[in-house]
Amino acid sequence: MTQSTNPLSASEPWNLVADGYAETTMLVFEQFADEAIAASKLKPNSTVLDVACGPGTLALRLAHQAGQVHGIDFSEAMLAVFNKKIEQAGYRNIALHCGDAQTLPYADATFDAAFSLFGLMFFPDRQQGFVEIYRTLKPGGSIAVTSWAPVDQSPAMQTMFGALRAIKPDLPQPQRSIGTLENPERFKQEMQEAGFRNVEIRSVTKAFPVGTTSEFWESMVKGSAPIQMMKKGLGETLWREKEKLALAWLEETLPALKGPLTSNAWLGVGIK
Repeated sequence: MTQSTNPLSASEPWNLVADGYAETTMLVFEQFADEAIAASKLKPNSTVLDVACGPGTLALRLAHQAGQVHGIDFSEAMLAVFNKKIEQAGYRNIALHCGDAQTLPYADATFDAAFSLFGLMFFPDRQQGFVEIYRTLKPGGSIAVTSWAPVDQSPAMQTMFGALRAIKPDLPQPQRSIGTLENPERFKQEMQEAGFRNVEIRSVTKAFPVGTTSEFWESMVKGSAPIQMMKKGLGETLWREKEKLALAWLEETLPALKGPLTSNAWLGVGIK
């Protein structure tokens, strides 16, 4: 089952955003990582796989309790950031591989648990991604995968897209897609078709830090692959002009928001 091509299925956007992502987005994603880790009920000294590991958002939080952590990602820049963090922390039990997670370079029944934090949802062939994770898990091994809920359920996502549409008014409004993992029924179906049992899709909501308007915008620009691609396409000079429109829109919109700015996601868990 091959999905329609998504620009974020290629490595370029992630290479562009790697440093800024580790500085900003990673801090928000750590909250979702903790939920995934808790749901897996890992035993001490487990051998764990982190699929589309990025700069180590989840794997670094696992390293102190797992026996061995393997991370795979197709972005060399993300893995370079991850390697620096491994060296800084002094971990000796994390091994990284740059490659296609739809063809995992690991033997059958290798891992006690596997994770994918907002990564597998972008795979050109998600089903193959699930099947490969299933293959490399030991019998009884656990899986935990996160994917975004529809944009209209996440005030943080709505705000980001609103700012982008201030820059590019012809940008289409995000539409719900029943054929992706933002649909919990589809999410569950794809996991079950790969062979997983006891599958549950849980809703997870986490707060997104706002601060001042300029701080919020700077964080979005640094940590968002779609925004980095838009910035690259416009060029630095035009981007500086256009982003004034986004900041003006945010200045008007953010004060009117009631309650914290949140991001909503789905957490899919199951057992081999």
